[in-house]
Amino acid sequence: MMPLVSAIIPAYNGASRYLEQAIHNVLAQTVQDRELIVVDDASTDDTARIVLRFPQVRYFRRAENGGQAAARNDGARLATGTYLAFLDQDDLWEPTFLEETLPLLQAQPDVAVVHADGYQVNEQNEILEYDGAMKHTASITQILRGGHDVATSGSLFRKSCFDAVGGYDDQLFVWEDIDLAIRLFQRFQLLHLPKPLYRHRLYSHNASRNIPSERSLVARHRFLENYATACPSGTALAKALRRDWSQYYGDLGKHHLAVGRFEEARKAFLLALRYHPFNGKMALRLLRTYLRPWKPAQFA
Repeated sequence: MMPLVSAIIPAYNGASRYLEQAIHNVLAQTVQDRELIVVDDASTDDTARIVLRFPQVRYFRRAENGGQAAARNDGARLATGTYLAFLDQDDLWEPTFLEETLPLLQAQPDVAVVHADGYQVNEQNEILEYDGAMKHTASITQILRGGHDVATSGSLFRKSCFDAVGGYDDQLFVWEDIDLAIRLFQRFQLLHLPKPLYRHRLYSHNASRNIPSERSLVARHRFLENYATACPSGTALAKALRRDWSQYYGDLGKHHLAVGRFEEARKAFLLALRYHPFNGKMALRLLRTYLRPWKPAQFA
């Protein structure tokens, strides 16, 4: 008999990253008409041993590491449920997450996803702040999805709608959840449930973590290029896009500085100022490219 919900956990080196907690969390849901699939994204630790201790869990290992989006897509292809729920290995659901989101999707066939509010928590699962799932900001990432901040671990998807838009873009290593929400919003209804039903774990910050990786920058560039045509000149979207490009080039400049590429950093900061000329912080960063030595914390 086919399960109603397929819960999917993309895992990478989960032995030290809360994977066992996530598995117990899904199995403890008050809705039991579900399957649990763990997609191992080519881990190099004991992830397989952890998962195989749970006979009720379906385990699939990818041949090579492809990132969370690719792992989630593999899980969706393996899924036999009518609905999909993705839980990142270091996040948690409240025990009634499925119980409270599932009836809403069942009752409204035109809705593609129900997404809930949540909490940001620390590594000890202590609440840091409330995270509302409707965010009306000036960024195109919000405007293009109508303010729906469809957090991966806080959402229940209708599988037929997820498949209809092609799932996650596995070439995006950041913002893949935003991209999916935009494509769903363009074709279907999204429903916000204003109740905190998931917990997103934050890790301790340090100066080096404020420097974006090359992989994430490539993904952000791809994202902004993909949606540039959806932002016609003279519109609020075009204005938002310019701000987003400015932020991108500012972060690109920080990345170049972190590895000592001062000329490339200057070019990036100049482009950031071209998109947003009156950004005082960016002008200061440009000035600092002429000063050595520098510290990463200065550019956070």
